[in-house]
Amino acid sequence: MTGFVKEYYPQHWEVYNSYPYNVQRWDAIRYLILDKIGGMYVDFDYECLTPLDDLIEGKTCCFALEPQSHCEIFNRRVMFNNALMASTPGHPFMQKIVAQVLSAERLKFDPVPKDRCVFNTTGPWILIDLYEELPEREKEDVYLVPDKYVTPFSVRQARELLRNLLMDNENEELENCLEDAYAVHYFFNGWMGDEK
Repeated sequence: MTGFVKEYYPQHWEVYNSYPYNVQRWDAIRYLILDKIGGMYVDFDYECLTPLDDLIEGKTCCFALEPQSHCEIFNRRVMFNNALMASTPGHPFMQKIVAQVLSAERLKFDPVPKDRCVFNTTGPWILIDLYEELPEREKEDVYLVPDKYVTPFSVRQARELLRNLLMDNENEELENCLEDAYAVHYFFNGWMGDEK
């Protein structure tokens, strides 16, 4: 990835290399790749249940909405993540993300606590803030995929589902959440345990 950044985004190399946490570089590289070549990025803790083609057909920039309960927890009007994203090359919103995430301003955040630093510098909160600042006309070009399709469970429900699977228990309420789902996000958050 170092070679990719140096070749295509040399103006951002210093900031990219200066992040205090590896996860910030992991976040940033996905935006750079989507900006440069387009495509879809999906975290390892997503499970695809059925192809997403019909769901995103004709869309040029997509992000997975999270359940309303997450909005309430974090006091946000809208909550989406960077765990499932798609973009055409050079999409204006992806370019805006790259410009902000890889600006020297992002290095001014106190690196502790780690989760808050990451969320505000390269993670979902900076993306949501940038989206909220868009004029309505530009928001129309960013498809926020409804949670029932790609994030049918809250973090709590995902944990409960995994516990039930381990214990071979069934839960009709959780099964019903999958009725319209194309994919499931399990919210493993493995990056939080990474030391750097």
